[in-house]
Amino acid sequence: MKLAPVLAKYLTANKILRLPGLGVFHAENAYDPNVDYSKKGTSLLNISFEQTQVTELDETLIDFVASETGKMKVLSKSDLLSEIDAVINFLNTGKPYFLSGIGTVTKKIDGSFEFHKEKYHHTEKEKKKKVPITEKNSVPQAYIDETRRPHKTRPAVIILTLCILAIAATVLFYIRNSENNTGALEEVTADTQLPEENTGTAKDTIAAKPTASAFSGSYKFVLETAAQPRAFKRYNQLKKINWPVELETADSVTYKLFIPLPKASTDTVKAKDSLSRLSGRKVWIEP
Repeated sequence: MKLAPVLAKYLTANKILRLPGLGVFHAENAYDPNVDYSKKGTSLLNISFEQTQVTELDETLIDFVASETGKMKVLSKSDLLSEIDAVINFLNTGKPYFLSGIGTVTKKIDGSFEFHKEKYHHTEKEKKKKVPITEKNSVPQAYIDETRRPHKTRPAVIILTLCILAIAATVLFYIRNSENNTGALEEVTADTQLPEENTGTAKDTIAAKPTASAFSGSYKFVLETAAQPRAFKRYNQLKKINWPVELETADSVTYKLFIPLPKASTDTVKAKDSLSRLSGRKVWIEP
C-alpha cells in the first residue's frame, strides 16, 4: 500500500485510524520520521486493532493525506478508497497484507480479520493446519480415485482384444467346419457307387423301383418325403449334381428321397450330419 507510511503517521498523530471495510487501528506511541517502516521487523509500538463496521473515511484522514501528498482532496479520497479495496481483495486470497509502519492484517477462515505487529508470515505449523472439511472444500473420493488411475483405458483395450480373438476363433471354426462338410460329402460320394445317368423321367425311375433286398446291407439316409411334383423336381435336381439319390413310394402319393449307404463302412452320425447340412433339411436313417 503506497499510502501506508502516511497512514502510520496519521495513526501516531491522531491515535486512531478508521478504514472502511477493515476496522479501526489504535496507537499509543509517537511516529518517528527517521525510521523506515517498510523494513522487516519495524513497526509502531502498542498498536491494537478492532474489527468494527466503518462505512466512510474520516474527513480528517482525507485532509491529512491531501496535505502529505500535495494532491487535491477529491483525488486523495479516491486514492485511499482504491488502495483499501486492493488490500481487502488481497486479503480475500488468504494471504497476509503488510501495512508499512503499522503491522500485518490477515483474514481467518471464518471471515474475520486478525492483526499482527511487524511483518507476519505463516508458520509451518499453520501451513500444515488441517482445514475443516466442509461441502465447499471437500474433494469427492471418486475424483481422487480417478486421478490415481492413469491406466483407466486398459479395460477398453482388454475388451477390444477379447473381441478380436472371439472373431478370429469364429472365423477359424467356420473354415474348419466347412472343410469337414466338404470331406463328409466326398466320403459319401466316394463310398457310394453312383448310378448310371438317368435320361428318362422320374416316373421311369419309380417304375424300376429297387427291391427291399437290394438295400438289405445298407442304411437308408432319408433326405425328405414329399408329394408330386416336389418329389420329382427335387430328385432330378440332386441327380444333376451326381448325388446317389433314390426315390420310392408305397402308395403313389407320398415319395421318399433317400441315399443308400453300406452298413459296414459308414459312420452314420457323421454321414447324417453332413447330409443334413448339405441338403438344408433334417436327415434321418432307416435300416
